[in-house]
Amino acid sequence: MKRYLLLAFLLTGCIDESAVISDCDARGDLQPLCGWQSPEDMELLDDGRTVIVSEMEQGHGQVVGRLSLLHTEDGRREVMTHNRVESDEIWGDKQCTNPPGNYLAPHGIHLSRRSDGRQQLLVVNHGEREAIEFYEVVDTEGVYSLTWRGCAVAPAGTFMNDVVALPDGGFAATHMFDKPDAQVGTLSFTEAKALLGFNPGHLLRWSESGFTKVEGFSGDYPNGLQIGDDGNTLYINLWAGSKVVKFDLNQQQVLAEADLLHPDNSQWNEQGKLLVASHDFSLGDLRLCLRDGSMACPGQFRVMELDPETMKTRELLLHHGAPMGAGTVVQEVGQQWYIGSFLGDRMLRMPAR
Repeated sequence: MKRYLLLAFLLTGCIDESAVISDCDARGDLQPLCGWQSPEDMELLDDGRTVIVSEMEQGHGQVVGRLSLLHTEDGRREVMTHNRVESDEIWGDKQCTNPPGNYLAPHGIHLSRRSDGRQQLLVVNHGEREAIEFYEVVDTEGVYSLTWRGCAVAPAGTFMNDVVALPDGGFAATHMFDKPDAQVGTLSFTEAKALLGFNPGHLLRWSESGFTKVEGFSGDYPNGLQIGDDGNTLYINLWAGSKVVKFDLNQQQVLAEADLLHPDNSQWNEQGKLLVASHDFSLGDLRLCLRDGSMACPGQFRVMELDPETMKTRELLLHHGAPMGAGTVVQEVGQQWYIGSFLGDRMLRMPAR
């Protein structure tokens, strides 16, 4: 009953208009970089200073998403160029031969090196198809662009969040909940059930033989996903379950868990620890943020450090309000952090801690 009361509040509760962030001003050493669109996930390129950013769609496709570059030396944003496909080389499903249409809706992304040394970007796409898109990142004397190299269309009913490349050329992806059906405000009914713990998700694995559901794992609202250096150990963030699960993919078994409030995305830092963006929204903040996806969300979040060996956590940052809340990803670049969000017109730059 309490869960249904919570859902009713999220859909009908009052909104505190005083929490709206209307400026793009720094607060101490917290510097907003404005002019973005829901910069939900990030990947650092090999040059150590340029970041690929997944800018999510807004308004259920009313504003399409895109893949962009953050030039950290000056904070500049650049929409990535998509090269014309002039080769029949396919990295994904051999039956997927057409690039995504004009409606790209990126979510989680993952950058890796293929066996031939080329850079691969995997992109969760909710646009005209629910799929993982394969891109080659082309570096032309420091100018980066994308060439589409294929896709893998997910099974019917799938709704993915994040993806990681596997050594065999395939990938693993988190399936959050059944594909949204009827919308209830800004949420589908199936997503609302998942957020309240009534619709557990799972993990998918893809190889050239197709998709399989990974046995040995399920959980409430699987979100961010990372992979260890061994190419086998996964770290799965359960947003509604408030856990990070360490999972052996080959043995298909849970190795350990860490309690961590509403974890979103994780990124490796230079010390080999995971930086996890963790949410602690008030109900008022959540209502405010869900009402208008183009505004900066004030929701409280933490940056947590997770030791992958011991699974112990340590709080590095707790922040609420201006200049930006609701952090979903923390990308470390040198001595700086760049923090993205699933909502709003900005990301946050601050000294690493």
